[in-house]
Amino acid sequence: MGFKAVNLFFRVGLIGVALILLGVSVLINFTYKLEPPQLIWLHYITVGAPFVVVANLTLFLMWIFKLKFRSIIPLISLILNFGFFRLIVGTNLGREGEIKGEKIVACTYNVNYFSYQREINAPSIARMMSEKGVTLFALQEFEPNMYYNLNEIIGELDFLPYNTINIQEGNIGMAILSKYPIVQSHRIGFENSNNGALWADIIISGDTVRVINNHLQTTGYYSSSGHGLEYVIRKMAENFTKRAHQVSVIREFIDNTPYPVIVMGDFNDTPKSYAYSKIKGDDLYDTFHKARPQLGGTYLWTFGLVRIDFIMHSKEFRTISYKMISSPLSDHKPIFSVLEYRN
Repeated sequence: MGFKAVNLFFRVGLIGVALILLGVSVLINFTYKLEPPQLIWLHYITVGAPFVVVANLTLFLMWIFKLKFRSIIPLISLILNFGFFRLIVGTNLGREGEIKGEKIVACTYNVNYFSYQREINAPSIARMMSEKGVTLFALQEFEPNMYYNLNEIIGELDFLPYNTINIQEGNIGMAILSKYPIVQSHRIGFENSNNGALWADIIISGDTVRVINNHLQTTGYYSSSGHGLEYVIRKMAENFTKRAHQVSVIREFIDNTPYPVIVMGDFNDTPKSYAYSKIKGDDLYDTFHKARPQLGGTYLWTFGLVRIDFIMHSKEFRTISYKMISSPLSDHKPIFSVLEYRN
C-alpha cells in the first residue's frame, strides 16, 4: 500500500471516528435526563463524556488549523455539549467582589478512610483546612484507623468546634465539622447500600441553614474490574439504578427543607449525569461556575477530566470563589468554595 493510499485510509478513518463521536455527543446530550434503568446502556456513555469532549476538541483543532471543512463535524459535537464543557473546565476570569454578608468557606473532601500517607494524613488534612480558613467541612469515607483514633482526628480539627459524625458498622463513615453551632443532625440511609447522606441544621448569622453531605453509590468500575467485563457491566448498571433512587431521596429531602441549603459531597457521577441534574434541579447553584481556568476533575487517575465532587447552594447564598487543589492525601481532590450568606 502506497503513501497516498495510507494517507487516504487515515483521513477516512478519522472522519469515521468524528462521525461516531458526533453520534455519541447527541446521545450524551439527552441521556442524562433519563432515569435509570431506562435505556440503561446509554448511561455508560455519560461516564465517558469528558473524554468524548476532549476527543472532539482535538479533532476540531487539528482540522481547523488546516482549514479543513470536515472540522465542522467535531464543532457540532462541541456545540451540542458546550454546557458540559463549562462544567468540567473552569472559565471564570472575573474578580471575587466584596463580601457584605457572612463569609462561609466550605470544603468537601472524600478522605478515603485516611489511608493515604497514614502516619501524617489526619494532621496534614487539618493543616490544609486551617490554612484555607475552612469554616464548614464535609467529609466522606470518614473512619478512624490505627494511626489516629476519633478523638485525635477531632482534636486536629479543633478550629471547627461543632461536629456531627456518623460511623456505624456496615455503613461508610461521614462527618460534618463546623465553626457554627449545630442544632440537630441525622443520617439518611440508602436502600441496599452502605452509602448515605448526613445532614445538619447549623446556625449562621442567627438563621438556620441546612447542610447536606452526600456520598452516593460508586460506579463500581474500579472495585469490580478484576472480575471480568460482564461482571463490570452488570455492576455498573446496578449502581446506576441505585444512584438514581438515592438522588430521588435527596431531592425530595431538599424540596421539603424549609431552610436555605448547602449541598456537598461525592456524587460518584459527572455533571452530565442523571444524578447531578436531579440533585441540582432548577433551584441550586453549582459553585464551579466561579472556577478559574483549569481542568475541573476531582478524581485522580482521570487526567483532570472526571469531576464527581460538588458544592451547591440555594439562592440565599452567593458564590464568591471556587478552588480545587491536588493533594497526595486521598484519591479525591478537596474542593473549596467561598460563599456569602445574604440573610
